[in-house]
Amino acid sequence: MKKFFIIIISLIYVNSYSQLSSDGIVITTKLKEKFYDKNGNVLTGKGVVIGDMDSGIDVFHPMFFFADGDVFEWIDVNKDKKFTPGTDAVDLNKNGKADSDEILNYISMKDKTFGLLGAKSSEFQADFDFLYNDKNNNKKRDFGEKDGFNESDPTYGELFFIVDDKDKNNSLTVGEKLTALKTSKVRAVREKDGTIRRRGIDLIKTEPDTIVHGTPVAGIIMGGHYGVQRHHGIAPDAEMIFANIDYKYTPRYVRNFPDLVNFLKNENVNILLIEDGEWMWEFMDGSTEEEMLMNEMARDGVTIIGGAGNMGGAKMLMKDTVEANESYTYIINSKNNAEGVLNNGIFTSILWRTPDNKINFSVETPDGKVTKEFSDGTGMIYAGDYKVFYSREISPKGTVMMKFGFFEKDSGSVLGKWKINVTSRSEEILTGFTGDVSQSWEGSSHWLTNVTDFGNVTFPCTGDSVIAVGAYTVNFPFYPGDKIGDLSYYSGIGYTITGKLGVDITAPGHTTFSCEPDYTYGIFSGTSAAAPHVVGAAALLLQYNPSLTHSEIRNILLSTATYDNFTGKTPNEKWGYGKLNIEAALKKLISN
Repeated sequence: MKKFFIIIISLIYVNSYSQLSSDGIVITTKLKEKFYDKNGNVLTGKGVVIGDMDSGIDVFHPMFFFADGDVFEWIDVNKDKKFTPGTDAVDLNKNGKADSDEILNYISMKDKTFGLLGAKSSEFQADFDFLYNDKNNNKKRDFGEKDGFNESDPTYGELFFIVDDKDKNNSLTVGEKLTALKTSKVRAVREKDGTIRRRGIDLIKTEPDTIVHGTPVAGIIMGGHYGVQRHHGIAPDAEMIFANIDYKYTPRYVRNFPDLVNFLKNENVNILLIEDGEWMWEFMDGSTEEEMLMNEMARDGVTIIGGAGNMGGAKMLMKDTVEANESYTYIINSKNNAEGVLNNGIFTSILWRTPDNKINFSVETPDGKVTKEFSDGTGMIYAGDYKVFYSREISPKGTVMMKFGFFEKDSGSVLGKWKINVTSRSEEILTGFTGDVSQSWEGSSHWLTNVTDFGNVTFPCTGDSVIAVGAYTVNFPFYPGDKIGDLSYYSGIGYTITGKLGVDITAPGHTTFSCEPDYTYGIFSGTSAAAPHVVGAAALLLQYNPSLTHSEIRNILLSTATYDNFTGKTPNEKWGYGKLNIEAALKKLISN
């Protein structure tokens, strides 16, 4: 779905218990221990390529360039023995002089973490900010084609640098050297309209990440530079390829899903991350074309990972067991507005597993008019001031879906109560999903009857081969009753309609840290934040042993997952096999 969390934090102290911490705050992407590959190199995901179906990425963010440029001295122009931005210089031509086009300045990174990542100084901080060569001395970093740069220019703009902070004072000291950033960590981007941008050809033209989702996902996986930034990704030397999602107004919201998966498959990615969750008008049984394609990729060795969805507490799932020839009514209440726009469409599906059972339905509209009964086929029924779309479909796995679309006849509001009347010819378990034009995890249309969260893991994590990732809270709870270390209130739980365990593993997902477009660090939450932690772990495993298969990586991650007082005995329907433990997974692989 295209709706993502906006987190407002009230500052309270919490105890760290997991991964690397700073002043009681958990940095979930930095391991406590160093691990090395068979050649003695620190595991950083080097050589691993990750495909992400997402909103895009800010290709100009300094966290997404390798530190593979030259090493330079800097010149203390005013001899004050400290770095003076806009005065001091970087000796690019190595002539020992501060030339007019060698001025050294820095990007003061924006902090949207409420200071949780640590104190933000008004002066340059080596583990937070980025130096750059202000070549024209205009006091801002120029970049992109708008400022005259092209694909062949390192960092697609005025050159970025990181500091070899030898004295560990988090500043730039006389005698310390600068390493230039150079090559993008992004190999390619398939834009929303199908245009493919490639590193070395036209990646500089890549469309922006306007939804601000793919950028923080990438930050958790590959952002920054190992041992340099206060926050960097789990696998900062990995590379990524993006397939950008174009959401439509009505379901299926991502209509070219197979094209996006096929693109990433053909790019020969080692890991496929699906950063989308759908439930409206989906069979939820793993039978779709793209789920079959992901099964094929998994058999070929690609590791498939996705976020289990954020539907908890949303009242968009209902379940009921109906008796033969008895009448039942299920009610949806819809608001006038959906995420600031007119709510002029509700999309509902009722699923069951007996194809021969043609259940009878009718719908009562908010003005009290009742449609004729229907049990098969596709049609549009007008009732009072409203119209009801319906369509009965059967999946390749035998799941039956009755689709409903509820609309006002003149595209007006669908405000009010909608009643679905049901009579089944035999006993049946019914599963009902609903949503609306908001495409929101919280929704503006909700069930009033038989509401449950059990079984709310979203497509495509319903696929047989997807490692489905739930989220737990690591820094700050959102609602009263939430606890640090406990499952996030919204995280998907339960079993799929086929009986498959919905969640395989959980990972840090609520109030994690990452980067955002426009030189920003921010807070990122949701199963969308949890899944890239598992991707980062898989990347480290693959660097150590590139021959690992999807099944082998899955088994390592699940067998080393942590259980505690929150998870209880695992596996279970809320936590899967427990909490991701990257260190334990690496130790198991290395010891074998």
